[in-house]
Amino acid sequence: VERFHPLDIQPSQISFEWTLPSNEQNGVIRKFTITYGLEGSAHTKVQDFMPIEFHGTIRSLIPGKTYVFRIQAETKIGYGPESIWKQTMPILAPPRPQNQVVPTEVCRSSTTIQIRFRKNYFSEQNGAVRMYTIIVAEDDSKNASGLEMPSWRDVQAYSLWPPYQRLGHYNGIKKSEGKLLRYFTIGSQSCEGHHLGYCNGALKSGSTYRVKVRAFTAPDKFTDTQYSFPIQTDTDNTPIVVGITVPLVLLLVILILVLVIRKRRFSSRKTKETRGNDNLSLPDSIIETSRPIRLENFAEHYRIMSADSDFRFSEEFEELKHVGREQPCTAADLPCNRPKNRFTNILPYDHSRFKLQPVDDEEGSDYINANYVPGYTSPREFLVTQGPLHSTRDDFWRMCWESNSRAIVMLTRCIEKGREKCDHYWPYDTMPVYYGDISVQILNDSHYPDWSITEFRMNIEGDTTRVMRHFHFTTWPDFGVPSPPQTLVRFVRAFRERVGPEQRPIVVHCSAGVGRSGTFIALDRILQQIQEMDHVDIFGIVWAMRKERVWMVQTEQQYICIHQCLLAVLEGNENQVPPREIHDNQGFEDDEGIAESGM
Repeated sequence: VERFHPLDIQPSQISFEWTLPSNEQNGVIRKFTITYGLEGSAHTKVQDFMPIEFHGTIRSLIPGKTYVFRIQAETKIGYGPESIWKQTMPILAPPRPQNQVVPTEVCRSSTTIQIRFRKNYFSEQNGAVRMYTIIVAEDDSKNASGLEMPSWRDVQAYSLWPPYQRLGHYNGIKKSEGKLLRYFTIGSQSCEGHHLGYCNGALKSGSTYRVKVRAFTAPDKFTDTQYSFPIQTDTDNTPIVVGITVPLVLLLVILILVLVIRKRRFSSRKTKETRGNDNLSLPDSIIETSRPIRLENFAEHYRIMSADSDFRFSEEFEELKHVGREQPCTAADLPCNRPKNRFTNILPYDHSRFKLQPVDDEEGSDYINANYVPGYTSPREFLVTQGPLHSTRDDFWRMCWESNSRAIVMLTRCIEKGREKCDHYWPYDTMPVYYGDISVQILNDSHYPDWSITEFRMNIEGDTTRVMRHFHFTTWPDFGVPSPPQTLVRFVRAFRERVGPEQRPIVVHCSAGVGRSGTFIALDRILQQIQEMDHVDIFGIVWAMRKERVWMVQTEQQYICIHQCLLAVLEGNENQVPPREIHDNQGFEDDEGIAESGM
C-alpha cells in the first residue's frame, strides 16, 4: 500500500485514502486491513475494507487522544508490508445543545442565587467536557461570547451589570464524576481584598438576573447554554425595619378593634358559646370530628343547613377553622426552602410532607410543597401540592417519578385574571423535554368541554419508561365554584373510570393546593363511599384532610358545593342543570385569593 494518508479528520473519526504500488503486487488482493490503537497501548482494533475500496473511515475514536493506524493488503500468500500513520485527534468546542436547555433556579436570597443544570446538556462527541463556568448578567443585551469575560469587580461601575464571569474560565469549576446534576451558588464570596482576577461577589438585592452555563473541552474551546429565565433576588428589608414599626402598631390596633366588633356580631347567634373562644384550637376530644348523615335523610339535611342564607353551613364550616393548624412546618420555613413556596401562608406540615431524595447533600434538596392526604382506600392515596413554579417544576416531576405516581389532576388554568396560577410544567408539543433528569413527552391528548386528558411518557436515562395521565379541569371559574356543580361530578367520574384505587398516589394540585384540590378529593371519596355505605360524612372527610394539609376545602362556598354535588347525584340530577344556582357569596374569595410568596 502506498500514499496512506487522511482525507478528513474530525474529533471522533478519521477518513483515509490509499493507493496500490505500481510494481508487482504478489497476487490478487483479497482485502485491505487497518489496525489501530492508542499510542503506547497493546490493545488494538481491526477494520477490513473491500479490495475495490481505496478509502475508508474509522469511527468512535476519542477526541484529544493520539492513535497509530497501520494498513496492509492481503493476498492468498498473506499480508504485505504495512504503511503507518500517527494522528492526534482534534478537540473542538462542545456542540450546541439540541434542546433549548437553560440552568434552573433552586434557591435564592437577597445576595445569592443557587442554580442547577444537567451535565448531559453538552454532548462529548467533540471532546470530554473538562470544566464549567457561569456567566451572569442583569443586562443580557451585551455580547457574552468572548473567551475573556469581565469579572464581578469590572461590572461594579455599571447601573445594570453587563455579562460577567462568576469564576475564572477553565480552572473555575471542575467537572465532578458520577453526578448528573451540578449545583452552583452565585454571589457567595466576599470580594474584600480581591483586586485582581475573578471573584464570585455578592449580587444586588431586589435585582433581576439571567445566567447561563459555559462548558469547556479545552482552555479555548467552549459552548454556552441559552440564558435562564429571569431570576430576582430577594429584597433586603433590613433598612426599613424601623420605618414599619409604627404602621405595625396601628395595624395591631385595627385588628383588635375588628376582633371586638366581630365578637359582638357573633354574640347574637345561637352558637355564641362555641365561638366565644374563636382564637383557640380546641382538642379533637372536645370537638366532634365525625358527623355522618344517612343518605335517605341527606336532602332534608341539606335543606336545613342551607336555610337562612346557609346559616348552619357557616356555623359548621367555622368549626373547621383551626383544625391541624398547631402542627409544625419547620422544613418549609428554612431560608433555602422559602422561595419554593408559591404562597407564604400555605406550607406543608412536617409529619405528612413528601420528601424528595436528597441531591448531593444539598440543604433543602428533599423539599417540595406537598403532603400526603387520605382518600377512600388509603391514608396516602393523594399527593397534594401547589401549582409548580417555574423554579420548582423539575422537583415536581422528581416527585411524580420518585412516588411512582401515574396520574396528575390539575384544577386551575396556568393564567387566571391575568396572573400566573401555575407554571406550564409540561411540553407544549410532542417533542420530549427534560425536566432535570426526567424526559417528558406527550403521547396523545383528548379534549372535552370542561376538561382535557393527556398521556405523557416519562423516562430517566438507564431506567424504565412510564406512562402518566394528566387530567386537567379547565372551567373552574376565577371566583366561586363550578356552575352547575354537576360538571365537577362528571369530571371525577371520568377520572375514576381511568384510574383505579390501586394506582396511587395520585398527584392533585390547583394553585395553592388546598381549596379546589380539597374539593375534588372530598367529592371523589364521597362518590366511592355512597356505593358501599348508607351514610356519608362530609364534615369528617374535610376534618381528616385538614389534619394532613392546611386549609383543605378552603372556603365555605366550596364546602357547600360538595354538598350540592352529592345532592344532585342522590336525586338523579347528575346530568342536569339544577334550577337553583350555587349560592354566590361575593364576600368570600376562592382558593386563589391567598397571600402570595413574593416570588
